[in-house]
This record gives sequence, C-alpha cells and structure tokens, in this order.
Amino acid sequence: MEKTTFSYDEIVEYFGRETISDRFKYLYDKMQEYINERGQQADLLINHDILHQVLMDYFTDVYRLKTFHKIEHINLSKIVAYQVFWILRRKPLQVRHDSTNARLVFANEGFLTTYIAHELLMPDETSPLDAKQEEQFLKYLKHINYHLKYRNIDKQCLEAMLYSFEVGKILT
Repeated sequence: MEKTTFSYDEIVEYFGRETISDRFKYLYDKMQEYINERGQQADLLINHDILHQVLMDYFTDVYRLKTFHKIEHINLSKIVAYQVFWILRRKPLQVRHDSTNARLVFANEGFLTTYIAHELLMPDETSPLDAKQEEQFLKYLKHINYHLKYRNIDKQCLEAMLYSFEVGKILT
C-alpha cells in the first residue's frame, strides 16, 4: 500500500499566503483585544501554532466547499460559522500554567461570543440598536454562549444560528 502524505500546499496556493496571513493577524488581534479588555494578560495566551491550525482547517473547509459546489464567494454567516467551529474545536486561547483563575475554563467560548457579536453588527448598514433590540441581542448572545459551552455543535448548526440572526434583522 502506497503511503501518501497530506500537505496544505494546494490550500496555500489557492488562497495565497497573504490572505491566510491577513486572516491570522485579524483573528490574533481580535483575541489579543479580548484578553486586553478583560485585563487577562497574566492568565491567557494565544497559541500561535493552534491558531495557525485553526486557519488551515478553516481554509481547507472553504476550499472543499468552493470547489465541490463551484462557487466563488461564500456568505458571511458561513465564514463566521466555519471560523467559530474551528476555534471552538482547537481552542487557541490557552490558560497559562501558573494561572489560578478557574473562570477561564471557557475563555475560547467567551471570545467567540464577542467575536460573533462583532461580526454580526460590523456591517456598515447596521444601525445602532435601541434599548429593546440590545436586550434581545444580549439574550441571543447568551443563548449562543450557552451552546458554545455545553452543546455539541457543527458548522452547519452554527451557520443556521447566525443566519437566523440575519433573517431576524429583516423581519423586525
């Protein structure tokens, strides 16, 4: 039996090093911002190797999706869902070995909840939320956070959750 090895060369060639590097920097900066805003620099670190693996898994999924369905672009819900899935699976935010802060056990899930909120509200056409909308949105995020912590979810489930938010914006 012939042994074959797997390489990400085809993925890197398809998307380009710059695209992958830019996404790494974007996610790294978002994670660092999350750590800094909470004053958790002494307790949390970003594992570069794991974050790199997150991106290679993400880009591999997107590559397979695009080539199988012969599509050029994927929607924002799918992009965020696939990134969230792989961050949740690989957990690049790590608790430092000397930390005694037990509340950090769900650091990745906490980061992902804020990341999802940012990505859903980031588009230019998003208007500021009024008090009632903000209350509903925070309830939605709490629900997502619960699922990230305690439920087994896949990329398609995440995509449906995020897409439902987009539909909800249209209907209100």
